[in-house]
Amino acid sequence: MRIWKKLMVGFGVYVTLAAIIGIFAYVELRTITKRFTVVEVADDITNIILEVRRFEKNFLLYKDDDTFQEIKKYLAVLTDDTDKIRKEIIKEVGTDNYEMMKNAIAEYDFQINILSKNFKLQKEFISKIGVLTRSIEKNLSGDVLNSFLIVRKYEKNLMIYRDKDIYATLINTLNSPKFATAEVNRYRSLINGLFKLYREEQSSIEKIRSKARNIQTFTEDLSKRERANITTILSRSAILLLFAVLTIIILGTAVNIKIANSIATPLKQLEGITKKIATADFSKRIDVRGKDELASLGTAFNQMQDQLQNTMRFLELANEKLRESRAQLVETEKLATLGRFSAGVAHEINNPLAIINEKAGLMKDYIDMSEDFPNKEKFNVMLNAIFDSVRRCSSITHRILGFARKTDITPEAINLNSLVNEVLKFLEKEILYKSIRLELELSEALPVIKSDKIQLQQVFLNIIKNAADAVEEGGLIRISTGIKNNTTFQVSVEDNGYGIPKEMLKNIFEPFFTTKEKGKGTGLGLSISYGIIKKLGGNILVKSEQNKGTTFTVEIPV
Repeated sequence: MRIWKKLMVGFGVYVTLAAIIGIFAYVELRTITKRFTVVEVADDITNIILEVRRFEKNFLLYKDDDTFQEIKKYLAVLTDDTDKIRKEIIKEVGTDNYEMMKNAIAEYDFQINILSKNFKLQKEFISKIGVLTRSIEKNLSGDVLNSFLIVRKYEKNLMIYRDKDIYATLINTLNSPKFATAEVNRYRSLINGLFKLYREEQSSIEKIRSKARNIQTFTEDLSKRERANITTILSRSAILLLFAVLTIIILGTAVNIKIANSIATPLKQLEGITKKIATADFSKRIDVRGKDELASLGTAFNQMQDQLQNTMRFLELANEKLRESRAQLVETEKLATLGRFSAGVAHEINNPLAIINEKAGLMKDYIDMSEDFPNKEKFNVMLNAIFDSVRRCSSITHRILGFARKTDITPEAINLNSLVNEVLKFLEKEILYKSIRLELELSEALPVIKSDKIQLQQVFLNIIKNAADAVEEGGLIRISTGIKNNTTFQVSVEDNGYGIPKEMLKNIFEPFFTTKEKGKGTGLGLSISYGIIKKLGGNILVKSEQNKGTTFTVEIPV
C-alpha cells in the first residue's frame, strides 16, 4: 500500500475520535486553566504572607528601616494580588469574608506604621536620655552621684527588660529630695515617655501578630479550597481521558500496527541519522527495506551522505592548506616590511644618536676640566639624562632590528619572567600614559626553558599591547606565569577591558581580523602570534566576556 493510503486510513480514525474528545477536553482544560491561575495567585499570596511574617520578626528584632520598607513592599504586592482574584475569592468565601481580609491587611499595615514611628521615637528618647544623664553626672558629686549611678543601672535594666517593676523602682528613686533639680525632672519625664512607648510597642505587636495570623489562615484556607476544586475537575477529566484512551486503543490498534512499522520506524531512523550528520558524524547509514517511497528516500539519502562526507573532507583539507598558505604569506610580508623599516632605523637613527652621544661626551669632558664652570653639577645631571636617553633609543632600535632578522626557530635558554619584564619595557610609556595598573604574578619556581626568545618577545608584545589598547584609563592588566604540567609552561595576560563578543572569538586568529576601531589595528598581530606559537609547538587559549575583560593564555612546551 502506498504511503498516502496508509496515512488516510490512520488519520481518518484518529481525526474522528480527536474531534469528539477534543470538544470535551477543551471545556475541562479551560476550567482547569482558570482554576490554576487562581491557585497560583493564592499561593503567591500565601508566600507573600510568609515573607511578611519573616520580615516582621526581623523588624521586631533589629528595628531597622530597610526591613520596614521590605514589609511595606510585600504588603503592596499582597494588596494587588488580592485585587486580581477578587471575584474568585468572593465566589469561594463570600463578600463579608473578603472585606474582612482586606480590612485585616489594612489594619496590619496601619499597625506596622505605628510601630515604625514608635521605634524612631524610642531611639530619640534614648539619645536624649544619654545626653541628659552625662550632663547630670557632671553636676553631681559624692553620695548623690553614687545614688544617681544606681539610677542609671535601673535605667539600663529598664531598656533591656522593659519591666514595670524596674520602672516603678526607678521612678521612686528619682522622687527622692536629693534629686530635686530641673535636669533630673527632665530625665524623669523622658523615662516616663520611654516606658509609655514600650507599652505602646507591646500593644502594637500583639495587634500585628493577631492580624497576621488571621490573614495567613484566610489565605491558606483559600488555597486549600482552590486545590480541592482542581482535584475534583482533574478526577472528572481523568475518567474522560481514560475512556478516550481505551476507545483509541481498541479502534486504532489494528490499523496503526502496520502504519507504525512501515512509516514511523524508517522516519525515526532518518531523524536520528540526520542529527548525527548535523554534528559531522557520518558513522551510521539508513537500512533500506522494501520498495515504497521511504525505501527510495533512504537510498537517495545514503548517496547524499556519501557525497556530503567526501565534500566535507575535501573542504577541511582545502581550508587547512589555505590557512597555512595565508599564515606563511602574512609572516613573509611582515618580515619584509620589518626588514626595510629596520634598515632605515639603522641609518636614520643610530648615526644621529652616535653624534649626540659623542658631542655630549665632549661637553662633559669640557665641563669636568673646567673647575670654575658655573652650575657644573646641574649641567652634569642634564648630560647624564642625555646619555641615558641615547642608550634607551639605541636599545630600542637594536630590539627592532632583532625582530626583523629572526625568522627561523633558534632555541636558547630563556627565563620567562625575565622575558616578560623585557617586553614590558617596550610598553612602559603607554602603560604610564594611560595610568594602567599592572599586576605581576610571576612564579619564582619557574625553571629555564629552551625556545626562541625573539619570537616569544614578539608574541608577548602583541598580546600585552592589545590588552593595553583594550583597557580604559586606569584599567588593570594582570600577567602571571606558571607551570601547567611537566611539559608545558603558561603565561597568562588578563585585562578588564571591553572584551570580545562571543560570536567573534572564533575569528580572532584570522589574518586582518580586528575588533579595534578602523585605522587602529591591522588584524595581523594575533594571527602572527598564533602562527609563531604553533610553530614552537605550543598553543594560545582565549577567554573573554564582553564589558568585563579578556584573558589570553600562551602555552609553551619545555
